[in-house]
Amino acid sequence: MADTELVMLLGSLLVIFILLLLLGPILAPVLLAIALAYVFDGIINLLGRCKCPRMLAIAVTGGGAMLVLLVTLLAILPLLTVQIGRLVSRAPQYVQSTRDMLQQLQVNYAEWINPVYVQKITASLAAQLQEWGGALLSFSIASIPGIITLLVYAVLVPVMVFFFLKDKEKIIIWGQQFLPTEHSLLQRVWLELDVQIGNYIRGKFWEAFIVGITMWLVFWWMDHEYALLLGVLTGISVWIPFVGAAVVTIPVILLSFFQWGWTETMAYSVLAYGIVQAVDANVIVPWLFSEIVNLHPVAIIVAILMFGALWGIIGVIIAIPMAALVKSVVSIVLERRQGSVSN
Repeated sequence: MADTELVMLLGSLLVIFILLLLLGPILAPVLLAIALAYVFDGIINLLGRCKCPRMLAIAVTGGGAMLVLLVTLLAILPLLTVQIGRLVSRAPQYVQSTRDMLQQLQVNYAEWINPVYVQKITASLAAQLQEWGGALLSFSIASIPGIITLLVYAVLVPVMVFFFLKDKEKIIIWGQQFLPTEHSLLQRVWLELDVQIGNYIRGKFWEAFIVGITMWLVFWWMDHEYALLLGVLTGISVWIPFVGAAVVTIPVILLSFFQWGWTETMAYSVLAYGIVQAVDANVIVPWLFSEIVNLHPVAIIVAILMFGALWGIIGVIIAIPMAALVKSVVSIVLERRQGSVSN
């Protein structure tokens, strides 16, 4: 407690954490706008290094983003909706196919597979199907408030992103007046995290884009019925370390099996998914995240569990930046403690 600067740092971080915990849903569009501003800021800085004025770079980047959004809404989203509808309509058929497959396995390997387990699995699949059907029936009414909120976000978020990019320095200077007088440690943490979080968000965005597009094109070339859906799922899985790729492997295997059965094509589709994941882990990630703080896998898993319990899927996505924040603060605490001991 004698270290005033350290107390101010921990107190400020505690206040920020409590505000996010209490006002997270209210501040969601602001946080989304900040994340998008980090993504676009990297492109704007790249254009700035090419002697492009900042306002022109903002206009070019914003125009490109709106064009991508327009293409997504008019071309990609309808196709994705068709594939999701196809999956929902064929779900009973897929459940029956799975039931037949499990029963055949039980017949072929009766000494290894208990028929009671087969019945439990099939009953669980049927119950899950009924639950999804009920959710779909209530979707039209229950989703109206969500649609209204989405429309509000569609207006507010782009406006906030524009001003975050245009008045970045002014906003930072304005925010500093609310900090304690002694905020050198807080400023040090901010400078470290600003670089790390910016690189992380931009890196994850481009990683998800590259991996998702690649997976879509590969499955499209293989004439997979759910190529776009699996590409989108693969891109989303990139944001969830370790767990995401493992979870998406299940729909890749199941949907490939439902289309082709136990054939070479089905094996090739799973192999293609494995190759894309291997290239992502060994080529794309080292290339995009060379400046990200090095965290041990155990620390990442613990962060996923902790922040996932606090903020759900959003906590899982931001687990690595939050773990970097904890690591930075712990390093400062240990550094100050060693300094006080030596004195």
